[in-house]
Amino acid sequence: MKRIIGVFLLLYLLLPEVVIGQKKINWEIAKSILYANNINLKQSFLKEKIVKNNINIARGNLYPSLSFSANNQHTMGLVFDPVSGRLITGDQWSNYATGSLGSSLVIFQGGQKQNVLESEKINLELAQLDTEMLLQELELQLLQLFTQSLINRDLWQAAGSQQELSKEQLRQEEELMKSGKRTLIDVGQAKAKHATDNLNTVNAKNAYEISILKLRQILDLNDSEEIQLQSISQDIMSVTGEYNIHNDVYIKKIDKQLALQEISIKLARSTYFPTLVFNSSYGTNYSSQRMDGLSGETMAFWRQINQNRTLYGNLALTLPLFDGNRTKNNLNSAKLTKRNLLYEKEKQFVDRKQKYAQAELEYRYSEEELKALQLAYEVNKTNYEAINERYKIGKNSSIDLYKALTEYNISEYKLISSRYRVFFQKINLRIIRNMEN
Repeated sequence: MKRIIGVFLLLYLLLPEVVIGQKKINWEIAKSILYANNINLKQSFLKEKIVKNNINIARGNLYPSLSFSANNQHTMGLVFDPVSGRLITGDQWSNYATGSLGSSLVIFQGGQKQNVLESEKINLELAQLDTEMLLQELELQLLQLFTQSLINRDLWQAAGSQQELSKEQLRQEEELMKSGKRTLIDVGQAKAKHATDNLNTVNAKNAYEISILKLRQILDLNDSEEIQLQSISQDIMSVTGEYNIHNDVYIKKIDKQLALQEISIKLARSTYFPTLVFNSSYGTNYSSQRMDGLSGETMAFWRQINQNRTLYGNLALTLPLFDGNRTKNNLNSAKLTKRNLLYEKEKQFVDRKQKYAQAELEYRYSEEELKALQLAYEVNKTNYEAINERYKIGKNSSIDLYKALTEYNISEYKLISSRYRVFFQKINLRIIRNMEN
């Protein structure tokens, strides 16, 4: 999925003049703009980076800790010197210094740290699945708006062409009425048709502008940027093969949640086990009050550093005995949550199967509908042309003519919508199946 997004982003960045400068947007370019501009998608990718950092933190917790400490103290007057073991009194200065390296390693803690690392890895997979689900939802929203915008654009163009035709017919009818070949009824019919076509054009234009506004909003484009939609490609591969529900992103997410809950059960159970920790330290010190037993003078610095060295190691064992049944209750809660997720998975299985079956049925229906509407369009077109010729020689009335023209217009509008409906249902089916589209 990320590779596909990367290709679209590269296309968006390398072709700015084609996409924005010329204001031409097709389905592929629209997706690339969506991927580049959508703030929710950016947040989703950021969440993935946060979880990756959490993995590094959890992995670092497996390593032993190592620390260094140093202290240098100058005191005048009364003080107990821990190195020489003397109580220093009087108006004299004493100098005390120490330094040490310490290390600590958790040898056993019921597998808590290992399970935390595994849970963070699963959280990363869940974050990636969330991004995939968000992409699917955004693409479906974009597909609906993009398709509706194309439908409204073509309907507006068809209404405009019909308006010009009815305007010309009205002009011809008025000329023929002057010569006595048409009546007021014929002219009235032409005026009514022209007024209806004007209204249809206004409505179609308004619907197109509203759909473009919504499309611009989802693509996060400036209001000043004009959008010129390009027609859809008809060479999109058909959806073939069986639908594997286990590859559905919603089912995969439930599976990962179940795996995460298994680790939560292990984490809850791990508090039953003892904790074993190894600690070690190596250090030395110096004191200006430590005297050489033979000479009675202050012992030299490096000699003290060598003689005062300290190395120790210890094992600390902590065994839980009673915690007010907190561990037991936490374990029961984790198991109940897992059972609830299993029920949720069953519901998702049914829901996703039904959704795919409905999408597949609507896709097949749209193909059959397109064939039927194409045939109806051809029939109504032929019928209108025939009645128009008969009307010119006076064998049909204006009522028959404009009735045939209206049926022809309606079939044309339905055909336009049906063509884009096939495109919509095909892409919708591919998105549900998580196929490249």
